Amino acid sequence: MASRGPPRREPIDVTAVERRAIVLDYIEGGYYLDPHRWHRSRTVAQAIGLNRFTLLDGIPLQRVEPLEEVTVVKESLMPIEEPLDPTGRRTRKLEVSLVCLEEIGKKTCTPLQHVEQRVLDLLRIALGDEVELLGSPAELSKTAESKGLPPKLLAAPKSPLKFSDLTELAKRNLKDAVKIIVRSREKEFVEFFNKAAPINIRLHAIELLRGVGKKTLKAILDARERKPFQSFDEIKKLLKDDPVDVLADKVVEELSGQSTYNLFIEPESPSVPFLDYLSVLRPEGRQR
Repeated sequence: MASRGPPRREPIDVTAVERRAIVLDYIEGGYYLDPHRWHRSRTVAQAIGLNRFTLLDGIPLQRVEPLEEVTVVKESLMPIEEPLDPTGRRTRKLEVSLVCLEEIGKKTCTPLQHVEQRVLDLLRIALGDEVELLGSPAELSKTAESKGLPPKLLAAPKSPLKFSDLTELAKRNLKDAVKIIVRSREKEFVEFFNKAAPINIRLHAIELLRGVGKKTLKAILDARERKPFQSFDEIKKLLKDDPVDVLADKVVEELSGQSTYNLFIEPESPSVPFLDYLSVLRPEGRQR
């Protein structure tokens, strides 16, 4: 029987988990209910990560549209001291907003907004040789594109959003965004139907999907015993419904906190059993 998943994790760092995201809403001028207060007076976008379905928001470095794919970069503040005289005895403290594209062994950053050359030079000294500092977001966008990532960037803070933080438009776009992600990961989600296990003696994980009763469950289990599923098309013949649509409904149900068992999304409430099939289907699923 399936276990109830790993122990509860510490709060995640969005940019450590998600490299790409699908935009849910673009809000010019800021969102007054944004949990990140510094976002309330500036243009922000809400999105969902492709890796763990993490809900997030951030400052878009270019105009974006709902359901567009973006690269998630890290938003942070860098404190520096600027000399006010040649001796360096008088200084003033500055905080510069940086956005960074992080990779194993390398970090590439740029100021979020234009800064003067002397500030850029101070930043280079403060950051050291391990960080490549670029002069503008446009240069960082080109770097992302050269690595096969979407050229449009979303500068996100560490903390994710909750479902209740989403705008109404973001909620309406959520299922379509999830369907895009599920389709792009067909091989992994087909494996769910091959590997899903009983939760207890009365309930199987596949039965948590919309429209799956005992008869359909038996047909799926019999078919996968003969030969593992290779595509959504094979599964559709047994479900009598689009598996992408059915899986998206389940993910949205879990994101909105309405599920009694969570297959894919870690629940906010510790009382909801978490089976963590994303890690089962792709052991590196906790990585980007």
